[in-house]
Amino acid sequence: MSLVFLSLLGCDHTGFEFRPAPSDAPPVADLGEVVPLDVEEWKSGGRDPFAFPESIVYAEVGADENPGNVTGATAHFRGTGGNVCLVVDPEAVYWARSLAATGAGRYEYDDDFTDDGDIDMDAGLTAFYTGSPGVQMGDFKSAYTDESGVDHEIEFNACIQTGYQGAADVHAGRATAEQCVVSTDQQAGTEFTVALRTFSLPLNDSKMGFAIGVFDVGDAKCDGVFENGADAECLFPNEGNAGAEGDRTGIEAAYCEGAKAVNEYCAEHLGDENPPCNEPTETYDGGGASVDTGA
Repeated sequence: MSLVFLSLLGCDHTGFEFRPAPSDAPPVADLGEVVPLDVEEWKSGGRDPFAFPESIVYAEVGADENPGNVTGATAHFRGTGGNVCLVVDPEAVYWARSLAATGAGRYEYDDDFTDDGDIDMDAGLTAFYTGSPGVQMGDFKSAYTDESGVDHEIEFNACIQTGYQGAADVHAGRATAEQCVVSTDQQAGTEFTVALRTFSLPLNDSKMGFAIGVFDVGDAKCDGVFENGADAECLFPNEGNAGAEGDRTGIEAAYCEGAKAVNEYCAEHLGDENPPCNEPTETYDGGGASVDTGA
C-alpha cells in the first residue's frame, strides 16, 4: 500500500477548535501595585472583596495573536516585614460528577469545561523577575555556569505550593484557586512581583476573568483569610466576569452552597442558550435514602 494512500486514511483533525483566538482582552496585563490588606481588617469587613479594591483586583487576560507566546498578568506588592498571603481565583468553577454510591457531594451533571481557565501563580522579588510587566511574561529562574562549564538553574520563586506528600513546585488545575505564603521578613518596603501565567484559556471566548488578593497575615499562614476553612473558590465571587454580574455567577453561587444546589441550578438552567452544565448521563446513581446527596 502506498504512502499516499495511507495519508488519505490518516487523521484529519487539526485541533484548531482548541486553539484560543485573539479577543478584546489583553494577552499580557500589568495590574500595578496591590496593597497588602491586614487580615484582621479583612475579617472585620465581612470578607467583602469589593470593599478593598486596592488589595483585591479583578481583571481578565486573552489570547495572543501568536499562539506560541505565553500570556498572563503581573501584580506588585511591597513587603510588610511579615508573611503575605497570595490568592488567585481563575474563571470559573469546576467539579467532577460523582459515580460513587456513597459519600458527600454527589453531582448529577457534568461541568461545562469550556468556560474554565487555569492560571499558575509564582512570586518573588521584583529584582529577580525576568519578564517585562505588561509586555512579556517571565519567571523567577536564573542560569549559573560553574567553573567546570556546567549550567545550573537557580530558582528564586518564593510562592511555594505543595501537593500530595509534600511535593513542591505544583499548581492547581482547571478553574481552581491557588494560594501561597511569601515571607517578607527583613524586607519591609521591598517590591515583590506576582506572575500569573495562563496555563489554559476558556474555549468559549478565549479570555479568562480572574481575581487576585494580597493579604498581610503577620506571622501566620493563609488560614485567617478564609472563613472556617471555606473553599478558596468561594472567596472572590464573579471572577469569571472580572467582578461584574454575568451568566456564570449563578452556578458559582450554587457551587458554594453545595452539590444539591448545583444539581438544582443545572436542572433549572439546562435549557438556557448558554447552559452552565452538561446533560446528566445514565451512569448517575442517585442512591438510596441513606446516601448523602449533598443536602
